[in-house]
Amino acid sequence: MLDRSTPPPIKEVETLTFPEVDSCCLPNGIPLYIIDRGDQELSRVDILFSAGKVQERQPLTAKFTAAMLREGASGLSSAYIAEKLDYYGATLQTLATQRNTYITLYSANRYFFDILPLLCKLVVSPDFPEEEFRTLKERNRQALSVDLMKVNVLASRIFSEQLFGAENPYGKSEQLADYDTLTTAHLREFHSRYYTAEQCRIVLSGRITPEMKAAVKETFAAVPSRSESERFLFPAIHSSNEHYRFVEKAGALQAGIRVGRLVVGRDHPDHHILRVLNTVLGGYFGSRLMSNIREEKGYTYGIQSSVVTYPDVSYLVVQTQAATSYVKPLIDEIFNEFSRLRNELVEPDELRMVRNYMTGEMLRLFDSPFSVAEVFVTLLANGLDFSYYNERFGVIRSFTAEQLQAAARCYLNKENFYVVVAGQEK
Repeated sequence: MLDRSTPPPIKEVETLTFPEVDSCCLPNGIPLYIIDRGDQELSRVDILFSAGKVQERQPLTAKFTAAMLREGASGLSSAYIAEKLDYYGATLQTLATQRNTYITLYSANRYFFDILPLLCKLVVSPDFPEEEFRTLKERNRQALSVDLMKVNVLASRIFSEQLFGAENPYGKSEQLADYDTLTTAHLREFHSRYYTAEQCRIVLSGRITPEMKAAVKETFAAVPSRSESERFLFPAIHSSNEHYRFVEKAGALQAGIRVGRLVVGRDHPDHHILRVLNTVLGGYFGSRLMSNIREEKGYTYGIQSSVVTYPDVSYLVVQTQAATSYVKPLIDEIFNEFSRLRNELVEPDELRMVRNYMTGEMLRLFDSPFSVAEVFVTLLANGLDFSYYNERFGVIRSFTAEQLQAAARCYLNKENFYVVVAGQEK
């Protein structure tokens, strides 16, 4: 009989198991990656184009090109496309980021061959209809107008500008005036330049059959090639000499706060230990910042830190929102936590808690076929493979208090941080 008074033994996770990834090339040279994993008859198709904000010549083109794909293609109306997706129980997502555009389709395998040609039409032959474009543009313009009233949005926009420079794509934010100059001609030009075989990668995941693989190869051979090769050179970063910036927002009851700096990227030996340090600082609910500033001091409802990584640059940022009267003591406490991590060793119990939390998060990344696909797509977009997570897991299992202190002394020096506050002056 099962003894429920005795809990099951806790075992440490010693290794991570990564799925096999099959790969081949389409006739037009597009790499196709297949992750055949899962018991349910479901599949996911991810299409990546190197077509993000940094490639734009006209602001907003990457965002609107991706958003308009489902608004009409090959003479099919947006209503027809929506009806077909609904009929087959498929879900289509499009997202333009700083460096890439992601197009993702989820579907049941029994309808895979019905929905795949429609997906190809959306990708290859969008119509960019004027009426839908005007509607989408006005909707986004209104959303931006609302966002510009929010102190957290203002703080994030100015923080990016301080960190990267106003003319760098990572530091430049969309403006209301950008909507006045954007036309469908810009979208067509961007699509023809970047939605090409040379800029494309495809990932097929779920329960995959040879017939599904063959269908993807045949269908997406229609993605055109472009004779002129597009080479991207990342613009120079011009960080501000001014390390504190206040943005006035009259009538605001709260202030948005950002504290951050540029840090080393994924290719640096310190990258993984820096991620562990960030977790201790503000990367989970039991972190230093949450325990002190939220739980003990009560300055805010929530505060977190994160390491944001792009292929060519990374930064560490602490973000929160608080009443105006708490802004100064809150920022002081952030730097106090920096000082503690630089000058005091993390206690064994906290080390164990962070190690267990990060191990659990690693396992969660690989607990389903589609979450594995999500990880692989991110790795692919950043020129990495599963060895990246193998290295991170090795650091999570072995890091010491001394290593964390050394990283804190290197990366948590107050003079290197930018502070941005958006709100109303007292």
